[in-house]
Amino acid sequence: MTSPKKSSRYLPDHEDFSYEEFPFYWLARVHSVYALEMEKVLKKLGTDIPARRVLLILRRQGPVSVSELATHAIIKLSTITRIVQRMREDGLVETRTNLDDARITDVFVTQKGYELTDRIQEATKKIFVKGYTGLNDAQLQKLTQTLQVVFRNFTDD
Repeated sequence: MTSPKKSSRYLPDHEDFSYEEFPFYWLARVHSVYALEMEKVLKKLGTDIPARRVLLILRRQGPVSVSELATHAIIKLSTITRIVQRMREDGLVETRTNLDDARITDVFVTQKGYELTDRIQEATKKIFVKGYTGLNDAQLQKLTQTLQVVFRNFTDD
């Protein structure tokens, strides 16, 4: 694995460092604009980004444990527990004790949750189309691969 040398201009302590060329500056800006756009659209549907994440994970993965949701959604376990409780009260998910291990709580999407997920997907599609404008499939694939490397760099200890 290669890494920038201490003298790299991509490190903030370098004399030629520029925020405009700093990848984390752009990651933060993109995430902020993305989150604002998502919040605006999701608010109209009466939901929010964490609930969207949970619903999309459950739709893709099927029933999963609360701890698996926390891992996939990149949300602290205590926070995801409160989110799931709120979503259960709203009728979007159900929770059940895992049949193999009573210490584990599994989360399932309800019909109401599936319906909201469909509305979320339709309403947020334009955000992704807007964000991907000017990028072809190869560029999007390369961007995704690059971000996966950066993510693994932080998570592989």
